[in-house]
Amino acid sequence: MQDVVVPVSAFVKDLKNAVEGAFGFVALRGEITNLTRAYSGHIYFTLKDNDAQIKCALFKNQQKMNRAELKNDAEYVVYGRISVYEPRTEITLVASLVVPFGEGLAAMQLKMIKEKLQKEGVFDDIHKKPLPEYPAVIGVVTAESGAAIHDIIRVSRKRFPAAQIILSPALVQGKDAHLSIIAALERLSALDEVEAIIIGRGGGSKEDLEPFNSEELARAVIRCGKPIVSAVGHETDTTILDLAASFSVATPSAAAELIFPDSSEIMQSVKNSEKMMKKQAENILFSKFMMLDNLTLSLKNPKDIINSVLHDTEKLMFRAESALKEMINRKFTELSELEKQLETVNPLSPLARGFAIVLQNGKTVKKSVELEPASPFEIRFGDGKVKIG
Repeated sequence: MQDVVVPVSAFVKDLKNAVEGAFGFVALRGEITNLTRAYSGHIYFTLKDNDAQIKCALFKNQQKMNRAELKNDAEYVVYGRISVYEPRTEITLVASLVVPFGEGLAAMQLKMIKEKLQKEGVFDDIHKKPLPEYPAVIGVVTAESGAAIHDIIRVSRKRFPAAQIILSPALVQGKDAHLSIIAALERLSALDEVEAIIIGRGGGSKEDLEPFNSEELARAVIRCGKPIVSAVGHETDTTILDLAASFSVATPSAAAELIFPDSSEIMQSVKNSEKMMKKQAENILFSKFMMLDNLTLSLKNPKDIINSVLHDTEKLMFRAESALKEMINRKFTELSELEKQLETVNPLSPLARGFAIVLQNGKTVKKSVELEPASPFEIRFGDGKVKIG
C-alpha cells in the first residue's frame, strides 16, 4: 500500500498540472459577486450562475486593458487562464479581460487572437525590417479614391520628390476587405523594385478597423520580405496590423514622413559638412602659426630655426589645403552621385530621351488596348504636351 501513498503536495502539484494543462485559457459568463479591491491594487471577485461559482482575480497589471466598470450583481464575460493555488488547493480564474455580457464579445475575440499570435511569435522583433535610407520606389495598399493615397503623395512630393509611388488598390472596409488588402499586399511583394510598403486608410469608426484586425493579414505581413508601415488612422486603438508591421504610425501622412527623407535636409547636411571641414583646416593652420610665433619669440638666434619652421609650416599648409580640397571634392562627388540617383528615379526623365506619356481621363495609358479611340487624350513630351480629340 505504501507504494501508492504520495505526499499531499505532490498530489496537488499533479492536480495543478492536469487542470491547467487541460483548460488553459477560457471565457466564462456569469454574475460578479463579492467584489473586493485589495490594497495592492488587485481585484478579487466571484463569478457565478444559478448552479456554480468560481473565484477570480484581476491583477493590477491587467487592469489597464479593462475599461469596463466592475460592480456586483452584474453579468460579465471573463476571459483568462485557469490556475490552481497549491497551498489551499483552490481553483482560480486569473482574468485577462472582463467585459459586460453582450457588449464585449468582439473585444474578447480580438484579444484572444492577439494573444494567440503573440505566443506564436508573429509580433516578435525578428520579423521587423529596417526602412531604406533613400527609397526609390514605395508601395501603398489603400483605397484608390480615398484620402490616404493623396496625403501620402502630397508629403512625398514635398520631402523626396524623386521617389516613385505604386498604388495597389484594395477595399479598406467591409466584410471581405482583409482579403482584398492581403491580395494587394501580395501584388506589391512580388515587385522587386518596391522597397517598402504602407498599408492604411484615413480615419473612421471602430468598425472600420476590422479588416486590419485579421489574423490572415498578420501572417501575410510577416511573410512579406519588405518592411511594412501600418497607418490605419486611429491613435487610440492598436490593431493587429500595428503589432505585426515593422513600423506603426497614426496616419498615412505620418507614414510618408517616416519613410521619405527630407531632401532639403540632405542638401543642408552636405553643406554643413563642407563648412565644418573647412573650419577644422583653418583651426589647424591657426594653431601651427601660433606655435611658430611662440618659437620665434623664445629664440635669441632664431634665423635658422625660423627658416626650418617656416618650411615645415609651408608643408603643413600644402598638406592641409590638399586635404581640404580632397574632402570638398569627395563631398561634391557624393552630392553629384546623389543627384544622379534622384534623376534615375524621376518618372519624367524618360521624356527628355524622346519618350512620351499618353494620358486619357486623368490616367496613364500603359497598353494600346487601354486607349479609347473615341475619347480625347493627351500626349506629354519633354518640352510640352499635345491634346488630341
